[in-house]
Amino acid sequence: MSEIDNDKAPMSPEEQKVYQARQKQRAIIMACLLLFMVVLFYLITIVKIGSGS
Repeated sequence: MSEIDNDKAPMSPEEQKVYQARQKQRAIIMACLLLFMVVLFYLITIVKIGSGS
């Protein structure tokens, strides 16, 4: 894990907004990927049950 760097100045409000926007974008992408995986596993399960295997 990374340590907190006490030598750096705190982020300006503009930098904080950019950081939070990137964080939100990453969270949305991860949620979409998770949803895709859930749907994919669901479809695979339906196909396997339908084929009788």
